[in-house]
This record gives sequence, structure tokens and C-alpha cells, in this order.
Amino acid sequence: MKKNRTQKAILATIYTLFVVGLFLGTRCESRVHLTTPEQDAQHLAHLAETVHTEADLRKVERLASEYEIAYRNSYGGAKALYFKSLYEPILDEVGERRAAFRAEEDYLLEQQTTLHNTIADLDEAWNMPLGSEAEELAKLQANNAAAEAMRAELSDHTVAKELYAEEIIEAGYPQHMLDKIGAMEAEIAAKSAEVAEIEHKSEIIVLANKLQMNRDLYTLELSEE
Repeated sequence: MKKNRTQKAILATIYTLFVVGLFLGTRCESRVHLTTPEQDAQHLAHLAETVHTEADLRKVERLASEYEIAYRNSYGGAKALYFKSLYEPILDEVGERRAAFRAEEDYLLEQQTTLHNTIADLDEAWNMPLGSEAEELAKLQANNAAAEAMRAELSDHTVAKELYAEEIIEAGYPQHMLDKIGAMEAEIAAKSAEVAEIEHKSEIIVLANKLQMNRDLYTLELSEE
């Protein structure tokens, strides 16, 4: 009997040590050291001041999540919810600030793209072989005529698409009709891109003549009309 009691006591001790070890191990896995909800939220606020990129924002969000989980594991859901109520306004504010940074980055990227395209246009214009004044004017007029014809086609396609859209509504939006109007929209987008490309080529021709020969083809075209 005494031997059985001793064995049971040993097993109970081993089980207790196992549970305690598992609990301590779980707590040690947390990478955050809890102080108070207020102090930990203030720590997040300090980190939030350094956010400038999406990666910075994600790090602060992950850390806030780790704190919340640690509070839930150590003190229960009520304290975790209290901590969450402290840090959520901080993340909202940093998110708004990051959005402002992103808008500035997008603007700078747009300006860089514009500058790159302008330099490319100047390079193309300086190196474009030019003919006589009459030949250059004829090229410009041909481009303008082609663009005008395509704009007329675009207008017809747009009207047809709008009428077809009304038919789709009346028919109850059947899939085959939705597929067709999708194809019509794609064709309109492709035509619009072609018009833009022709107009851009005309701009390069005018720029080349102005830079290389000091000829204003727009003025010459108007004088012929």
C-alpha cells in the first residue's frame, strides 16, 4: 500500500511539474514583457511615431496583437479588451498618417514618371529624321485625320454600348449579355489607347520640328485651313 501511495505521489508530482512547465513555456514564448495596459499602450504610441512605411505599420500592428494575446493569456479577456481599447486609437492615427505618406509617395512617383516621359519625348524629338516643311505638315495632318476617324468610331461604339446596357437591364442581366458588353468595353478601351498613341506621335512630330528647325507645324496647319 505504501509503495502504491509513493508511486501515486510521484506521478502526481510529475504531472504537476509538467503542467507548470507547460504554462511557463507558453508564457516564455511571448516576445512581449507586460507592465500595465497604460504603459504598454504608451510604448506602442512611441513606436507609432516612427512609422513611415507599410512594413513599419505592420510591425506595430503585430506587436499590438502580441500584447493583446499576452494580456488575454495572463489576465483574461476583460483586461485584453481594456488594452485593446487603449491601443486601437493609436493604430487608427498611425494608419491615417501612413495614408498621408502613401499619398506623398504616389505623387512623387507620378512626378518622376512624368519627368522620365518628358525626357524620353525630348530625346525622341531631337533624334527624329525630318523632311521638308510640306512633308512634316503632311505627316501631322495624316495623323490628325486618323485620330479624328477613330474618335468618330469611338463615339459610335460608346452609343452602342449604352443602348446595349439598357437591353441588359431589361433582360435581367443574363451572363452572355454581360460578357458581350465586357467585350465592347474592352474594344472601346483599346481604341482609346490607339487614339492617345496617335496624338502622342503628333506631339512628338511638332516638338521635333520646333526643336530642330524652329518650325511651328500647328501654326502652319491653321494657316492652310
